[in-house]
Amino acid sequence: MQFILNPLLSRAGKLFQLSQAGRNDRAAKAHPPEPAAVASPGGTDTRWLKRGYIFILVFLAVRLAYLAAGRIELSEDEAYQWVWSKHPALSYYSKPPMIAYTQFLGTALWGDNQFGIRFFSPVIAALILFLMLRFLAREVSARAGFWLVVILSVTPMMAVGATLLTIDPLSVLFWTASSICSWRAVQKDSFRSWCWAGLWLGFGFFSKYTALFQLLSWALFFVVWPASRNQLRRPGPYVALMIAALFTVPVLIWNYQHGWATMEHLYSRSGLDKAWEINWRYFLEFVGGEWGILNPVFSVGLVWAAIACWRSKEKNPFLLYLFSTGAPVFIFYLLYNFRSRVQLNWIAPSVVPLFALMVAYFEPRWEQHRRRLKGWLIAGLVVGGLAVVVMHEPVEVARIIGWRLPASLNPLRRVTAWSEMARMVGAEREKLLAEGKPVFLIGEHYGTTAQLTFYLPEAKRGVPDQPLAYAPPTETPDNQFFFWPGYEKRKGENALFVTQVIESQAPVFLVKEFDSVTDLGLHDVCYNGQVYRRVQIFVCRNLR
Repeated sequence: MQFILNPLLSRAGKLFQLSQAGRNDRAAKAHPPEPAAVASPGGTDTRWLKRGYIFILVFLAVRLAYLAAGRIELSEDEAYQWVWSKHPALSYYSKPPMIAYTQFLGTALWGDNQFGIRFFSPVIAALILFLMLRFLAREVSARAGFWLVVILSVTPMMAVGATLLTIDPLSVLFWTASSICSWRAVQKDSFRSWCWAGLWLGFGFFSKYTALFQLLSWALFFVVWPASRNQLRRPGPYVALMIAALFTVPVLIWNYQHGWATMEHLYSRSGLDKAWEINWRYFLEFVGGEWGILNPVFSVGLVWAAIACWRSKEKNPFLLYLFSTGAPVFIFYLLYNFRSRVQLNWIAPSVVPLFALMVAYFEPRWEQHRRRLKGWLIAGLVVGGLAVVVMHEPVEVARIIGWRLPASLNPLRRVTAWSEMARMVGAEREKLLAEGKPVFLIGEHYGTTAQLTFYLPEAKRGVPDQPLAYAPPTETPDNQFFFWPGYEKRKGENALFVTQVIESQAPVFLVKEFDSVTDLGLHDVCYNGQVYRRVQIFVCRNLR
C-alpha cells in the first residue's frame, strides 16, 4: 500500500504546486503588484515594533504624569475653549466644535481641572505615534517606524501638541488617519478604505478647517502618479467626499443662524480684507520659526528628502504620496506669508507625513551611508531632546546650570501665573463687594475673560448659566462671548475691568456705561519672585 500511495501523493503534490503557481501567475497578471515603496532592510522585525510600543507607552505615562503634577497652567485658548465646552453647540465663532466636545469628555472623566481639560492631548499624541509606527512598519520597515516615532517625539511642535489641548492635536490625528486610509484605498483598490478616509476627513474638518487641504493632497497625488487615476473611475473617492461633506452640515447650519460669523472671521484672519502687499519680513520670520520648532537638524533632512524625492529618475509612489500629503499645506502657508502673517502652528497637519517622507527616504540608504546618517540622527535627537526638556522645565534647567531665567525668556510664560492674576482680581473684588453691591468682571480680551472664569472659583461655579466674567460688548461678532448673554441685565451693579493692554485713560465704552470709572493702576502678576505680566484694573460703579 505504501508503495502505491507514495508515488500518488508525490504526483498530487507536484500537480498542486503547478496549479498554485498558475493561479499566482494569473492573479499577478490581473492585479500587477504596486512598485515597492522603498527597500525594507528592517523588514517587519517584531523587535523594532515592540521597542516602538514600549517607547509610546513610556512617553504617554511621562506626559500624563507631567500634566497631573500641574507644572503649567492653561493657555488662553484652552481656557476659552473650556468655556465653549460648557455651551454645547453645532459650531463656534472661530473654530469647529470638536475641541469643545473633546474638552467636555475630558472634564466629564476627570473634572473641571487642568488635567481633565488636557487629558486627551497626550492620548492623541500616542495614537498618532501608534498609527505611524504600524504604517511605516508595513510600508517601509519596522525600524523606520520606530525611528519616526522617536524623531516625532523630540520635535518641539509635536511636543507642544502632546501637552496643550488645542485644535491642532485633533487636526493632526484625523489628518494622519485619513492619509493612511486613502493610501490603502489606492494601493488595494479598497472601497472600504475610501469610506474610512472620508470619515476621518470629516472629523478632521470638524476639528480644523485646514482639513480641506487634504482634498488638494489627493488631487496632487492623482496628478503626479498616473497609475492612481484609475481610482477616479471608481465610486470610492466620491463616496469619501460625500461622507466628509456630512460633517460640514452642522457648521453651515450654525453659521447660517449666526450671520456667517466664521466666514467673516476667516476672511479677516487670513488678511483678505487688506490690500495685497509683499512682506519679506513675515516670510523670513516664518522660515526661521519653522526651522526651529521642527528641529533644526531634522529640518535640513526633511528638505533634502523632499527635493531628492522629486529629482529621482525612478519615481517612488509611496514617497510621492507622503510628499503630496504634507507638502501642499506647508508650501501654501510658506508662500502666503508674502501676503499676511501666518502662525507657525498652521502647518501642523503637514509635519507627520513630511517627517515620514524623510525617514522612508533615508531608511534604504542607511547601510550605505551609516556613518554620516548615524551622526546626523544622533545630532537631531540630542538637539530635539534638549529643546523638549527645556520647553517643559525651563526654570529647572536654568537653575541646574546656575542661571536665573528671566520671565521674558521663559517659553512657558503664556501658561504661567494666571491663577495668581485671578487671585489678585478676586482680592480687589472682595474690597468692592464691601460697598454692598454685586460685582462682576470684564476682561479686555476673550483670553483674559476665560482665564478669570476658570481660575476664580466664584466665576467658575457660575458657568454656564450665571457668568461672572464677561467680554466687552461689541457691535459685530469679535469672539464667542458675543453670542452669549452679556452684562446688560446687571444694571445698578459694580464691575472691575481687567486689561493686559495698558490704558492711559478709561476706555470709552466704560465711561458711557457706568456712572463712574476709577483707575486702580498697574498690578504686577508675579511667579517665583518675577513679574510675568502686568494688568490694569478699573473700578466701575453703577451700571446704567
